Parts: sequence; structure tokens; C-alpha cells
Amino acid sequence: MALKFISAEEAASLIKHDDNVGFSGFTHAGCPKVVPVEIAKRAESEHAKGNPFKIGVFTGASTGDSIDGSLARAKAIKFRTPYQTNKDMREALNRGEFDFFDLHLSQLAQEIRYGFLGKINVAVVEAADVTEGGEIVPTTGVGITPTICRMADIVIVELNKKVPTKLRGIHDLYELQDPPKRREIPIYEVQGRVGLEYVKVNPEKIFVVETERDGEGGGFAPLDEVTARIGNNVAEFFVAEMRAGRIPAHFLPIQSGVGNIANAVL
Repeated sequence: MALKFISAEEAASLIKHDDNVGFSGFTHAGCPKVVPVEIAKRAESEHAKGNPFKIGVFTGASTGDSIDGSLARAKAIKFRTPYQTNKDMREALNRGEFDFFDLHLSQLAQEIRYGFLGKINVAVVEAADVTEGGEIVPTTGVGITPTICRMADIVIVELNKKVPTKLRGIHDLYELQDPPKRREIPIYEVQGRVGLEYVKVNPEKIFVVETERDGEGGGFAPLDEVTARIGNNVAEFFVAEMRAGRIPAHFLPIQSGVGNIANAVL
């Protein structure tokens, strides 16, 4: 069937007050950038008329300002999960403007499938390509995209012309079975693949918004004397532990966190 192309404003009009909306991406990568801003504008318009308009916001991780920032400033959020790093979002959260569930990122798709967090009404996802058969190729990040696309009644695709269609093939998209029926991920060699290059969706529920946007970037402040000293202290501790024989000479794997402290240590 032919794809349905609409404007970002028309896409925002498909979302109703009290809907739960899932967004693609992981951190800034792969997040939609146009439709969320139009949702925020719609919220401001409805609020000016005295009408309620708030949505639940579900993402793979933190997002760019187009999602968390614009929606927080528009007071368009009733619920947020699982993680955020946006200043305006954080301040609104600390003022008690909406509910927040601080969930481990790896667990959100499963919790959505279980139904613990309510129904996902609309998915808004960024794509490098979308076919008339309903094959959606994510851009540079995935997050909860396969789950929200499958479970939502409406899938709004931001088709970003800035991202080459040759990105198809970089992803290996696979939804795990949920406990108690979960099995191992059947990849047994380095070059193995287990999933698809795309997210398969019923094309009847897809609406496409064409965009041409660069990725949103984050950033950290330069290291200062305090963070540099912390980094040196941690490094010296590791060296001392190696010399004492408590850490092997080939060292151990390090899981880095997010922020200036982690950067200073590395």
C-alpha cells in the first residue's frame, strides 16, 4: 500500500491528551527531532485555551532537547521513564510537575511488553528509510523502537533525508522472549546475526513525516582542577592495586559511566 505522508503539525494532531508516546533512539542518536517540537507547540496551544494536554514519554535512554527539553518547557508531560539528562526536564521533575520512573534502561522494553506501564498509543521514530511494505530502517540509534512500533496503534516515522539509506544493514534488530520463556540470544560466532535489518510494522498504521535534520549533540564542560585530580587519584589507585597483585597485569574490564568524572578517569 502507498505510504501516508503528512506534515509534522498533522502528525502531532494524531496524539491525544493522556496518550503514552514511545520515542526511538538512544541518547541523542536516532531520536526524532521535528514531531516532538510540534507536540510541545500543540500542548502550549491547548493550555492557552484552558484545555489539558499531557503525554507519557517513553524512550530508550536520555534524548536530545527536541524531546525532553521542548516537552518539559511546554509542560506537556504527565509521566517520564526511564532516564533523562536535560536541564529543563530535570528542573520540572524536581518541581514535581510530573511522575518519573527511574528504571534500568535494559528493562523498559520488557516492562512495556508486560503491560506494567500502560499501553503505548503512539510511536514516533526516526528512520533512514521506510518501505511501502512497512520496513522501517532506524537511523543511528534504536532503543525501544522494535517494541513500541509493534505495540503502538499509530507509528509516526520521521524520514530523515540527512541520513543515507545505505545505513540499512548496520542494525541487527531482535526482540527477546520475555521471562519465564526467555532463551539465550542465538549468536554463536562473531559474524553471526539473529534479527532483521529493519523493524517490520503493519503499513496501515504508519504515517511519514519527511525531515532533513542533523543529529543533536551533547557535550561536557572541560575538565577542571577538581575532576582532573579525581581522575589522577583513581588511576593511581588502580596502579597501586596492580603493583600489590590484587589486579592482574593485563588489567580488568572497566565500565565507564557518563560525565566529566568518568572522562577524567579514562
